[in-house]
Amino acid sequence: MLVKAFMTPVVVTVREDQSMLEARETMRGKNLNSLPVVDDLKRVRGIITSEDIGKASPSDASTLSRYEANYLLGRLKVRDIMSRTVITVEADDTIEYVAYKLYKYKVNALPVVDENNKLVGIISQTDIFRAFVEIMAMDRSCTRISFKTGDKVGVVAEVSNLYKDAGINIISIVSRQLEDGSAEVVVRANLSDHGMGVVESIREAGYEITSIDTYEGIE
Repeated sequence: MLVKAFMTPVVVTVREDQSMLEARETMRGKNLNSLPVVDDLKRVRGIITSEDIGKASPSDASTLSRYEANYLLGRLKVRDIMSRTVITVEADDTIEYVAYKLYKYKVNALPVVDENNKLVGIISQTDIFRAFVEIMAMDRSCTRISFKTGDKVGVVAEVSNLYKDAGINIISIVSRQLEDGSAEVVVRANLSDHGMGVVESIREAGYEITSIDTYEGIE
């Protein structure tokens, strides 16, 4: 799954010469945590966050009136506060790569740029969550079977064949390495027309089933 399938192509932006007050009101009005800063060609020049605006604003302990505080923000330009080092991704990057960057840099969203650094979209944590829901088929009725296996080649192929032999179409299959060197594999499939015979087939193949759960599709 690629960024271009989940990103938002229409992005709210600001320019360097706009005031911090304008940036703040835009973020509040659109309920955003960050705004890419672009030039007239939509090339990314920086980024400004709600945290940046908070640092630039007078503290609650200040004796300034609301009017005076807004006046000061109106005098400050976006270029004075914005971060010029911007973490970006491209439309053909993978979803898992974006998830890694969001996690590593502890940000809520990343601008998506082309080869000329022109803004073509934005992808957020919410978009990654949506991708995860689709990958794990949480929007479809299914039975989730989880099992442990040792570190060996061909596990996914073997289990897939068990489902195939039972006439069951797999919705999703994922695995992760555990600290003890073993792996956990999770298979989701609709077993409503096939019963639970595949569970016994997995056990007979030598795998330790750790959980079986049935879900109705989540709206």
